[in-house]
Amino acid sequence: MAAHPARSVTADEIDNFERDGAIALRGVYQPEWIDLLRDGVDVAMNTSDRYARRIQGEGEPVFFTDYVAWKRVAQIRQFNLEGPAAELGAQLMRSRRGNFLFDGVFVKEPGMTRPTTWHQDQPYYCAQGRQVVVLWAPLDPCPASVSLQCVRGSHTWGKAFRPVKFRDGSDFGRDADDGYMDPPDVEGEHADLVMSWDLEPGDVIAFHGMTMHGAPGNPGPHRRRAVNSTWVGDDGVYIERPGVMEPDFPDCGLKPGDAIDSAYFPRVFEAR
Repeated sequence: MAAHPARSVTADEIDNFERDGAIALRGVYQPEWIDLLRDGVDVAMNTSDRYARRIQGEGEPVFFTDYVAWKRVAQIRQFNLEGPAAELGAQLMRSRRGNFLFDGVFVKEPGMTRPTTWHQDQPYYCAQGRQVVVLWAPLDPCPASVSLQCVRGSHTWGKAFRPVKFRDGSDFGRDADDGYMDPPDVEGEHADLVMSWDLEPGDVIAFHGMTMHGAPGNPGPHRRRAVNSTWVGDDGVYIERPGVMEPDFPDCGLKPGDAIDSAYFPRVFEAR
């Protein structure tokens, strides 16, 4: 049985999440889980796998990203299968269950000024449904100037934006007529909707899978380490998208339209 969060989310917080598509939840991960995740990030950065990448221009510090690290990093696996994230995600989704889709690791070393491109998460990967939530947890004190930012209400726009690669802004092979739209100029068109928060370890930014989000660079003297986990609720189904999906799970055994509820995508939380 997975651990409980340090506190339950309130009814007002769930309402605000549903309205805005993102919310900062204060003090929901206990310190021992943060310590475990810090150890896990160290292991992830010192091992390699398909999605472990160091995004770095000439003379730049590293921006390290990794997905599906739980398959090789015991600490990240333990957090996601035994920790408080599953229940937290299910509460926000108003779902009876929380199935783990995958994890992400994001480390911007001091002086890394490259921003994270504005994007939605769901168009990258295999989950379709209203009940998809991403829980982004900083492992260091994280002022709003370097933290994840979200566009208020963008999950309700009814638009799926074409995914782009963080390294160079190129796309993932989606065709012009595949129904995906070019991402908007967030700073130019929606600056008044951008939400950002000062965060401490133990806090979490929860955002809907269709919420536009991005992040500034990290020009200051401190590391910015963060780990996220993606959770799917009762209505989540498997989808195969055109072009490249990232991450993709060709060996998951599911067909389009199947519920994302299997040994491959484990049900970590279930309401009693």
